[in-house]
Amino acid sequence: MPALVAGFFSYSKSWRHFWKTYSSKVPREFGPLLSFNFKRALKKQIQLLKKKDKWDQAALQEYIKRVQERTFKQTRPQEIFEAMAKEFEQTQVVGSEVYTQMYLASRLRSKKKLRLVLRHLGARVDQFGFLQLTGGHLLAQELLLNELFYGAFRFDVCQVYANEDGLKRDSLGQRIHLFRSWLDRQNLNYVRQNYRGDTDFAKLQNYAYQTGQSLDLTTNASFHNRTQGNFTYPKYMKIQVPASNTLTFGKLNNARMVEFIVDLTTEKFVSEWNVYHETTGGQIDSDPNHYDLTELAQVANTESLNYGIPHGQQHDMSNKEHAHYDLDVYHPNDPEVRKFATKIFHSPKTMAKGGNYVDLIKHLSDLRVWQSIPLNQKPIVYSKYLESSRNKGIVKGIAHSDNGGNRSS
Repeated sequence: MPALVAGFFSYSKSWRHFWKTYSSKVPREFGPLLSFNFKRALKKQIQLLKKKDKWDQAALQEYIKRVQERTFKQTRPQEIFEAMAKEFEQTQVVGSEVYTQMYLASRLRSKKKLRLVLRHLGARVDQFGFLQLTGGHLLAQELLLNELFYGAFRFDVCQVYANEDGLKRDSLGQRIHLFRSWLDRQNLNYVRQNYRGDTDFAKLQNYAYQTGQSLDLTTNASFHNRTQGNFTYPKYMKIQVPASNTLTFGKLNNARMVEFIVDLTTEKFVSEWNVYHETTGGQIDSDPNHYDLTELAQVANTESLNYGIPHGQQHDMSNKEHAHYDLDVYHPNDPEVRKFATKIFHSPKTMAKGGNYVDLIKHLSDLRVWQSIPLNQKPIVYSKYLESSRNKGIVKGIAHSDNGGNRSS
């Protein structure tokens, strides 16, 4: 009997301590039984989020706040617990609204928050240097719409790694570099699956129109125009979203973070995710020997999400800002499949470095002009456009060049 009493008081003390710590209140309308069951269910969720998912108290407090906002509006017990279950489900989806709010509220240091995200996804590097996601959490399908998560994740990456060593500094930086590929995958799939259009580019334009986002075509695309033989003229263009920062939360900035590579002829996306095979276990087959030349060309010219902010021609960045080069250009090792692909397919030397590469597309009108030029005239027109760009020292786009749009007879 004394042991039973002691156990009761110990449980009661633990209960009071828990609710004092997280400052949770329940409406009087709930009544004693519903109030008890609600608190017990919420306590179980909090314990899982703390012990299993390793969230700190600030993030947990944010979760409780959200649960209260969603459940206290309900009147029936079933609706209350269904709303609570939906909120918890979102904590298991990286990049969801609930997950993002917890991430923003967390007071963990930036590096610990980055590590936490990869831990939730079970991110591990396999024998071929490819990042496989094996964890219990999922990656939100609608990441492209969640500007806050992208801005917050970029901010923490820059806080930790925006210096001369960049992501090469440690193993976490290596995994963060590889992780960008999975973010690319979500963006690609979301546009293709949720917007109408005859081509990928048409769907992307529809996305931009419906969401009010602007597309940026001004950053250099030479790394995405790799060829096996001699370079003749660009076959692909690069599009980054959004063109300028749309976030107003603190110092977060999402400008030109998301990237798409588009074939100038077919208007289809060029991407490693067009060709990767899945194993029977649901992982990505990362063995470079399992891919042919056509597939490797997609891998070599694939899109790449930007942790730093590319300059382009937006003039919204200081010339002293080099985070894009530190984090995105001079990055750690790629997976073996991409290293193999880029040994076969080489990027052309840019005009700025004395080479023959210059972007054809800087505005949407440039694409239509280039597509209207007959195939046999494209090398000649490009040569004139290159010469014009060299003489003027500026790249305007094929439709805005004095000589670029002139066709040869």
